[in-house]
Amino acid sequence: MQTVDIIVIGTTVMLMLGVIVIILVMLQQKQVIQHKLVIRDKDLQLQRERLIAVLQGQEQERKRIAEDLHDEVGAQLSVLKLNLGGLQPLLKTGNGETERLKETKDFADIIIQQLRFISQSLHPQALENLGLAHALDSFCNLMNKNKQVKIAFKTAGNGQTVDREKALNVYRVVQELLNNILKHAEATEVLITYQTTPSLLTINVEDNGNGALLPSLADSRKKTGSLGLKNIESRLNIIGGNITFTSRTPQGTIASISVENYQAPTQNS
Repeated sequence: MQTVDIIVIGTTVMLMLGVIVIILVMLQQKQVIQHKLVIRDKDLQLQRERLIAVLQGQEQERKRIAEDLHDEVGAQLSVLKLNLGGLQPLLKTGNGETERLKETKDFADIIIQQLRFISQSLHPQALENLGLAHALDSFCNLMNKNKQVKIAFKTAGNGQTVDREKALNVYRVVQELLNNILKHAEATEVLITYQTTPSLLTINVEDNGNGALLPSLADSRKKTGSLGLKNIESRLNIIGGNITFTSRTPQGTIASISVENYQAPTQNS
């Protein structure tokens, strides 16, 4: 065998060994990447489960407080109002006592109304009994009693029942949007449009304010203990939802919430 043949054979073998080494390294890197992806997916799933557990704990505590307010404090205030009404025939006229009693009754009415609003905000009973659309409509009616802003609610669709977990998270998102509109947007009118198709739930929250809704939500992300945009995104991520913000003409903001496959699973008879 000539020297040239030996060199060619040796070079070929070295090249083959080099290719084999490269392939082995690539396979090893692929396995490492796959392992990291598996770990990342597990971490994301763990974070999601922890977030769900935290939110469920919050909802249970809200429900307990709302029931205590309604059953205990609300009942006591109702009794107070009845007692005040019973005092009216006993008061003398002409010395201002009747007027003061009326003012006290009116003040009690205001407290009862505010208590109902707080209880409804903490735990929307209509959500469990009547569904998401009715719960949002009821919440808007309560908000309108404060007369800070005029809120209109419109609905269109097939009336399909929304999954309970998804309905609760969407309700909290709309609630957070309205709270931020009241605090920062300086709006006088808000329009909530509720639309459903067999596969998609869409809710638009449209205000005629100063356009400060999104900046206020983004700023709240930086504050410790604040909800805002982080809370909205977390709740929507749990249920596979999405939210976008666009400017409204001539002024204001439109927040669009969308949730696919929102319907409650059908129960087989």
